[in-house]
Amino acid sequence: MRIWLPYIVGGSGSDVSTRFLAMGLNQAGHHATAQAFPHNFQFFPWALRWSRPPLGTDVIVTNTWNGFVFHRRASINVTVERLFVLDPAFRPYKSFPQAAFHRLFVRHYVFRSVRTADAVTSVSTYSGAQLAKVLRVEPPRTILNAVDIDFFSPRNDANRLAQRAKRPFRLLFIGNFTRRKGADLLPLIMARLGGGYELLYTSGLRNRDSKGKNSNMRCIGRLTLEEVREAYRDADALLFPTRLEGLPRTVMEAMACGTPAIATDTGSLSEAIDDGQDGLLCPRDNVEAFASAVRSLASDPARWATMATAARESAVRKFPLSRMVDEYLELFDELSGRPPSAFKNVGRSEAK
Repeated sequence: MRIWLPYIVGGSGSDVSTRFLAMGLNQAGHHATAQAFPHNFQFFPWALRWSRPPLGTDVIVTNTWNGFVFHRRASINVTVERLFVLDPAFRPYKSFPQAAFHRLFVRHYVFRSVRTADAVTSVSTYSGAQLAKVLRVEPPRTILNAVDIDFFSPRNDANRLAQRAKRPFRLLFIGNFTRRKGADLLPLIMARLGGGYELLYTSGLRNRDSKGKNSNMRCIGRLTLEEVREAYRDADALLFPTRLEGLPRTVMEAMACGTPAIATDTGSLSEAIDDGQDGLLCPRDNVEAFASAVRSLASDPARWATMATAARESAVRKFPLSRMVDEYLELFDELSGRPPSAFKNVGRSEAK
């Protein structure tokens, strides 16, 4: 089977997720092509209407922001909701230009993509429910995001707990420094924590740095994938005070590395984190709640160790690439009218 995954570069996890799905489909024995188009096309996606899919394309998988321009009648068309920015909960955190762009253009793009697709999926139940509510359409099928749980894995280090005691409790922030990600809250949280705690943070895919950072915050720049994995492994917890997410790769990757996440109880985060078991959830914008959650985990090494183990187990159970690929192949089966698992079985056979 030939699958085309065109996307407009956004400098976010959505790009990574699209390429990752293509990789998984290729590993399953199919021919998937993830094709990137320059970022500026997000403002006039209709200019891509005449782009040609690879010869013999059976299925086209797009994102809802631009799926309508890649629709082709000769193929099965599936569009994916990865982050529903029209969610009313996100409205207070948008700039005026951003809000206007979303209201005047993105809403129209998403609605057209949903209407023209043969099927709509979402990376979390929450995102799908908000899309259905705001646009007044049928809820999409939920196919949870996935990460490479073999690559993102704990380091074989029996001394991790002992090493932790020799340095400050280490927090990690991976992602773009945007208001949506809660980056403006990081200096406030670290100021509350003070000595004995440190935050390492990346500059993100968009190369932005933090403003007003504290002495217990250190930028580690833009990392390679291997360096990101080592950062997860070296951290005691992921600090993620985000305000809206589809299903964040950062949280899934950290959990896969055995690093508990301390995140906002908003959007889809409760679909990734079982509060108190494999991570901690805090009220949105509540700086003191985040600081208290960090302190509670830092002061109880046994609880931290149990939570780290549980985080890895949850990631292996919920976020494997094979699960996501199989669910998409089952959807393609349904849309094509083939017997159940026809695509999946053909793919596995070709891969041998």
